[in-house]
Amino acid sequence: MAEVLQRLGEPQCGVASGADLRPRLFIHQRCGRLIETLPALQHDPNRPEDVLKVDADEDGVGGDDAADALRYLVATKARTVAQRKLRGL
Repeated sequence: MAEVLQRLGEPQCGVASGADLRPRLFIHQRCGRLIETLPALQHDPNRPEDVLKVDADEDGVGGDDAADALRYLVATKARTVAQRKLRGL
């Protein structure tokens, strides 16, 4: 989680990205699983910089795969900010 905060910038935590403190990540309302998953994440007591791993049940419900995917995206993307207009909405 610390890696995500560092890459995105988190002014409340003292991690700012220069003078530009505008939000850098937009999560669309169609990302329901991610929106549902993020508030449920818990810190891993053995690794404070990480979150506790939660696996989905047999039906594929629950789990933290959406949050993992976001973390991997943030960790691998360049720090350039591009503003795009969404189509088809």
